[in-house]
Amino acid sequence: MKVFIDSSMLIEYEKQAKTELLDALLESEHLLFINPIVVSEYLYQMLGILGGRSPMAICESKKIAATFESHDLTSFLAEFKVLPIPQEAIPESISMMSKHNLLPNDALILASCKLQEVVVLASYDSDFSIACQVEGIRLISSLSDLQAP
Repeated sequence: MKVFIDSSMLIEYEKQAKTELLDALLESEHLLFINPIVVSEYLYQMLGILGGRSPMAICESKKIAATFESHDLTSFLAEFKVLPIPQEAIPESISMMSKHNLLPNDALILASCKLQEVVVLASYDSDFSIACQVEGIRLISSLSDLQAP
């Protein structure tokens, strides 16, 4: 099964707040996908988490390298296949923003899933709840969601 992993799932995993679902997915035979938006959101959030300050403050103090040197982000991200954002996702995401009141990144993620036939989205973001139902994407946010038929 193809599963798209949202940045909320990665961040909560890194904070060790919610690890059960992603652990199960990583141990499974499922194909796990992210896209450049998720990579960007994840890296931005990790700057703040690891650096203990805002990502902009870390950047301005030229401490990005020092912040990242203690954490192997590359190996973690290598667990996932990076899907490109198809050209068709742009008009589809604009439509989804209006239709489902989604922010741009969330709309691009959902449009990318739909257009690339990734029918499961793993996320802790409640903004996806109704949009996923309408668009035919199964939203999972817990181990019981994953195990449900």
